[in-house]
Amino acid sequence: MAWGDTLCLCRAGRRVRAFPLGAAAVEVGSHPDCDIVIHAAAVPPRALLFQPHGGTLYVYDLAKGPALGARSVIPVGARVPVGAGFSVVRVKAQTPSLEPRGTELLRSRCAGPRMLSLVGGHGLGARAFHVGDAPISVGGADDNAIALSDRAVSRYHCRIEPSSRGVSIRDLDSTNGTWVDGLRIRRHELRPGAVVRIGRTELRVVSRGGTPSSEVVVESSAMLSVMAEVDRFADLPWPVLVRGETGVGKEHVARELHERGRRRKGPFVPLNGGGLPRELIESELFGHERGAFTGAVQAHRGAFEQAHGGTLFLDEVAELPPGLQTRLLRVLETWQVRRVGSEAARRVDVRLVCATHRDLRTMVHEGRFRSDLYYRIHRLVIDVPPLRVRPDDITLLARHFLCKMQPEVGERCLAPQALERLHGYGWPGNVRELRNVLELAAVNCDGAEIDLAAVERSLRRICEPHAQRPSADSLREALEQYGGNMSAAARALGIPRSTLRDWLKSGPEIEG
Repeated sequence: MAWGDTLCLCRAGRRVRAFPLGAAAVEVGSHPDCDIVIHAAAVPPRALLFQPHGGTLYVYDLAKGPALGARSVIPVGARVPVGAGFSVVRVKAQTPSLEPRGTELLRSRCAGPRMLSLVGGHGLGARAFHVGDAPISVGGADDNAIALSDRAVSRYHCRIEPSSRGVSIRDLDSTNGTWVDGLRIRRHELRPGAVVRIGRTELRVVSRGGTPSSEVVVESSAMLSVMAEVDRFADLPWPVLVRGETGVGKEHVARELHERGRRRKGPFVPLNGGGLPRELIESELFGHERGAFTGAVQAHRGAFEQAHGGTLFLDEVAELPPGLQTRLLRVLETWQVRRVGSEAARRVDVRLVCATHRDLRTMVHEGRFRSDLYYRIHRLVIDVPPLRVRPDDITLLARHFLCKMQPEVGERCLAPQALERLHGYGWPGNVRELRNVLELAAVNCDGAEIDLAAVERSLRRICEPHAQRPSADSLREALEQYGGNMSAAARALGIPRSTLRDWLKSGPEIEG
């Protein structure tokens, strides 16, 4: 849609007033909260909703119900009746609009609506509602796009209105009001991390699209709940503890905390507490002076100093030896570090994010982890669910990994049967295991399509001893693909011919 188009309010065919048409939706009616208010009793309180999108102007007839049914396209010059002799006409600007300098640059940066979702509940019990291109109504009535079972919610409580500049929420004169971050609003632009309260229901606003360098792929309600916590904690200065099984992507979550927070321009320094020898980890954390020990030929800044002004990600914090736990606690209390071999302390400004796959509370009870350190880093907690409980993420993750490896192996896609097999596997190694399987399958497949046989072969080579015996359908497809040649089918599956023969004998009958 051309910038500078207007909506003209007409009465008896004569233009009464013009309203510039920008990126946001425009509501017309007799209600005082409408964007274009018509003071006439015969005009419905909320009559029309105009929504610009992708160069097209759509209109919704609100007089038929606030739940937003079908929409119509409004071309330039079209007249839409409102009632009581009033109508609205879309008029194309004849001359360039007098926009402030820099407006075009602002519009280019804001091109396209943000990928936002509203998440209710927490963890595996979370429920997500995706915001698309069209407005959606929220309320207690069943015909709302988001129908809430909450007696404190009005039948048609509020409306979510996406545009090329963002997503806004509009209260529809509800009884108990619509609240964003504790403030009652009539209309408000939604940002990731915001909390919307509708009646007794709280919905957290989360971005489905990561930062430009993001490795986090989000589709499932469980992971959207995680990213809602990330948005909520990103600007806070306190330590964060990220918990989850090995391979779920704890470091990527930590990076999102950094990139979405106030320290995004500072460094992000990762350090694995369990990946270094004990005699080196103290130096890596706190640094050392020249000559502090044998081999210290020059001074070294530790991870805390390197992360000054940014974020330090300390992975496998449970693996730190007791002596270093004490020193880490001292840093968190004073925010001063002293290099090995130095008498002077240096002040640091660091946001600490820790991660572990262990049960720290149990380790505290067993005396293997300091309780005072535990309570220092246990203030804000994010639990990352394993891949097996969020299968909705598998398809997007697979596409993401195949896209990332395209420069090395070329364009690859998954056959439907191969994708189905990925969904049926338990993924004990989580996202990291999925990536490894796809990398091997992409290298070993014949052509651009990764078929079921390539996935089975990769599962057996990478995922042992966790890999399960292929299904009868997998064996049948391998045999059919190679014309009944058992040797060729066995090679494709990555198993000995004798194993394939035994499986065929013990399993259900397979033709071919």
